[in-house]
Amino acid sequence: MRAIGGGLAVITGILGALLHAVNAASDRVHTPSFWFMGVATAVAYGAVSVMLRCSEAVGIRRLTALVGLSAGVALLGMEWAWLGDVPLAGLGLWLGSWLWVVSYVAILAVLPQVLPTGEIVSPRWRAALLLALATLIIAAAVWATTPYDQQDFPLQLRDLANPVGHPLATHPAAVAVVAILLVASAVVAIASLAARWRRSQGIARQQLKWVLLGVAASLLLAVLARIVPVGPTEVLAGAAMLPVPIALAIAVLRHSLWEIDVVISRSITYAALSVVVIGAYLAAVSLLGSAVGDWTGAPVIATALAALVVVPLHTRLQSWVNLRVHGDVEEPHVALARLGDRLAAASAPDELATQVLPTVVEQVTRALRASGTELTLVDGTTAVFGTPIDADAADGVTRIPLTYAGVRSGELVVRRAGGLDASSRNALTSLAGQAAVAAHTVVMAHQVQRAREAIVVAREEERRRLRRDLHDDIGPALAALALQAEAALTLAPDDPSASAALVARLVSRLNATVGDVRALVHDLRPPTLDDLGLTASVRALAYRLSTATVSVRVDAEDLPELSAALDVAAYRIVAEAVTNAVRHANASVVAVSLAVRGGMLEIDVADDGCGLPAHPVRGLGLTSMRLRAEELGGDLRLRSTRHGTSVTARLPVVMATLEGVGT
Repeated sequence: MRAIGGGLAVITGILGALLHAVNAASDRVHTPSFWFMGVATAVAYGAVSVMLRCSEAVGIRRLTALVGLSAGVALLGMEWAWLGDVPLAGLGLWLGSWLWVVSYVAILAVLPQVLPTGEIVSPRWRAALLLALATLIIAAAVWATTPYDQQDFPLQLRDLANPVGHPLATHPAAVAVVAILLVASAVVAIASLAARWRRSQGIARQQLKWVLLGVAASLLLAVLARIVPVGPTEVLAGAAMLPVPIALAIAVLRHSLWEIDVVISRSITYAALSVVVIGAYLAAVSLLGSAVGDWTGAPVIATALAALVVVPLHTRLQSWVNLRVHGDVEEPHVALARLGDRLAAASAPDELATQVLPTVVEQVTRALRASGTELTLVDGTTAVFGTPIDADAADGVTRIPLTYAGVRSGELVVRRAGGLDASSRNALTSLAGQAAVAAHTVVMAHQVQRAREAIVVAREEERRRLRRDLHDDIGPALAALALQAEAALTLAPDDPSASAALVARLVSRLNATVGDVRALVHDLRPPTLDDLGLTASVRALAYRLSTATVSVRVDAEDLPELSAALDVAAYRIVAEAVTNAVRHANASVVAVSLAVRGGMLEIDVADDGCGLPAHPVRGLGLTSMRLRAEELGGDLRLRSTRHGTSVTARLPVVMATLEGVGT
């Protein structure tokens, strides 16, 4: 239903051309007939209206349908009347004598004011549009009431006369009014279009540029058609109807005006396919008829042969047309949909990073006819296709953030001359939503890899520390004790008192070494966690770390039974955070809180000290705390102001409990 007006315009134009051919074959042609003007207007503007059936430019679709239909009906009515003594010849002649004025004035005075959106952008130009509409109505009324024999090109067809003709329509004042209104409205219309072009930017400016050139060319040809002799007048008048549709076609294909490039590519494909198939059918019927004579099976075989041509020919034609219209063998939405399927099918992060992400930027560049595309992840991973894009570039550059689950994983940057239109931006946004999943997966895979490397490093550092403590401290101490024990054993038979004194000294040193071993064991897992639980252990830690100037306070709820891994991680995080606050924060109070909320163990250590410096050096302590949290699937945040520092860790209780059950 949306394309019925444009379709009727094309049909009436074609029928009018056929009737003109019939009249020309019978020498019933009136000169000048302006048949070319009627056909060009009806077919060109009717086609524009049909192409707009799927767009949101409702006003332009209706207006172009009106232009094409009025010209087509005028041509059809005029040629019908010249057929001879046929029914409704008088009505056809009357419609043909004035209805063309509607399309003529609409093209020169109305369309320029509403292209390309179909609406008046600025309220100050509403008066200009009213002037154009008044000109159209007055000009059409004057021509409709002008006697046939008093028109600028008199019509003399048998005894037919204008049924509403009136001499007033030919009065010099009426003619002058129409001429002044037409010139004024055309000049104002093109001025309105030029003003919008000057104020526009980006792709809208490129679209309006072509529309302005088309309107200017139509106006120039229309003026030339009024001043040249009768012969060239017909050609120029018909040519004056074509620049605007041609300019609109260029704006559609090169700058995505109305976002109907997909409609155009399919229309061109099926039109070409229809011509080829019909030609193949007729050729097959002709050849078979010549070969086997009058045989009724020839049309059936010809139909089968034509059908065999359709499928492979359609594929090749669609690829060829898409390449010229879209710059790629696939339509943009089809290409992007296939790319989305590939993103969904890829599972390995390495495959996403090395294969799919480069394919994303390549397909976006081709599908959107961009000069370059760049995909950058937050971890520094990049994929580029086409011309590299400067970081500070702005002209024609569109930046789409890649966000998944509320976390930004990167950015997709596209550069195209004039920028992206609404359809291309929607397609890019849809793709960005799919690419964000892949980007998030790649980023998380890289983070997991770095976390694994950090864990390995931390584990090996811990093993090195234990080895150093055992080798440098415990080992030599035990070796010395062994030597002293041997010496005491040697002295015992000859000098029991000296041996006893040596054993006494040996006992104290053994006790010291046992203390060192206990300290190492405590470093591995504090025994108070097994004896007292996490809350009591943290309270005992706070008591030991409190000093005369720093008070460590603990606010802890009754915690459920937690796994060994969670106990140790929480205790170590609290110990590291409190130790740092007591030693370096110049604080008077360090507050520790422990609570289970929403399945998470929340740990907060806050002090009222001086805060961190502007450019702090990340030490082993903070890294250790963060790794302990991430090992259990949690996270750690550090906030610092001039009034203190806060370390907050959130550890999942369910995961830790399951881990404890498994052990």
